[in-house]
Amino acid sequence: MPGELDDIIALVDCSKCGTELRVTYKQIRIHAAAACSCGTLIRLEDDTRIAAVHALIDETNPMSGDND
Repeated sequence: MPGELDDIIALVDCSKCGTELRVTYKQIRIHAAAACSCGTLIRLEDDTRIAAVHALIDETNPMSGDND
């Protein structure tokens, strides 16, 4: 389903001031950049294969009778 992973959040550290930014997968996918309040524009690259993301989701939330 398109966009089903868009709510996943990645944490990115600003190289200038050290602030930790919360960036959604959708922002990484569409904009490939995040702006820090200090004015730094951080270029984001997502080289994670989608299968690896699904594996992490399944590992965190294993299927059970309640969430199938």
